[in-house]
Amino acid sequence: MVLLLSSSTAALVPPPKLSEVRIDSLPPLVNVEYIELMGVAGYPLDGLSIVVLGDDDDALGPQLGNSGVVESVISLSGRVVPTDRAFLIHASGLLLVDPDLAADPHLEDADNLTVLLVRGAKLFVGDDLDLDDDGALDHEPWSEVLDGVSFVWGGEGVTSEWTYAPSRVGPAGGIFIFAARRCLDTDAWVMGAMSYSAASPTETVGRANPPCAGVLCLGDINQDGSRDAADLSILLLHWDELGTTADIDGDGVVAAGDLSLLLQSWGACDL
Repeated sequence: MVLLLSSSTAALVPPPKLSEVRIDSLPPLVNVEYIELMGVAGYPLDGLSIVVLGDDDDALGPQLGNSGVVESVISLSGRVVPTDRAFLIHASGLLLVDPDLAADPHLEDADNLTVLLVRGAKLFVGDDLDLDDDGALDHEPWSEVLDGVSFVWGGEGVTSEWTYAPSRVGPAGGIFIFAARRCLDTDAWVMGAMSYSAASPTETVGRANPPCAGVLCLGDINQDGSRDAADLSILLLHWDELGTTADIDGDGVVAAGDLSLLLQSWGACDL
């Protein structure tokens, strides 16, 4: 059972972030799609939605009404970030991890896509939000964009549609981008493997992503060769935050576990 944060407590902690997205997989596990969020346990997801922007499949090309079209809307209302902090959305029988929300993300592969986490969405599948197809949204039918990531496969506005989130994955020289994950320690996005594997050490479906940046030694947040008051100050500054280098244990949030590791390893690094 997950304890729901009170509205006043939820207002003091950061909202969840997108942490992993898989659009497809090479054989044998084809049509594997999921979207994962990472957040503070107990955070209420009322009023939040996943919105996927792509193209109009009936249009003839990227210059003919083929950008900024809503391909998917997934309401998260009534849900809560679970105790493991990873909120998983999928409807694939091939994934061996139960979803926190059973829903098909409808992620189109071999195409440019934008995945957004928004608050107060008032829109429907098929709505065109970029009427003149210039790469800037003419309509933003939500109250707030909390997070987003763009998958850039082809030339925007030339061979494929525009994307609309500043965080970008690709292009990769025409190679299909089937998956990406967020480095919770650096907040950067990196490409994932083209084939899904439950044994992958980096594709941690339903769990916090592993850190991407190396440090001189465990707990040395500022990488000055010592675990000391400067590191403690950084850790306390980012308390309860997601996606920072102060997340020493790599579970996605700065909390008591990170403080414990810092104190246990206190002192000069053995370099």
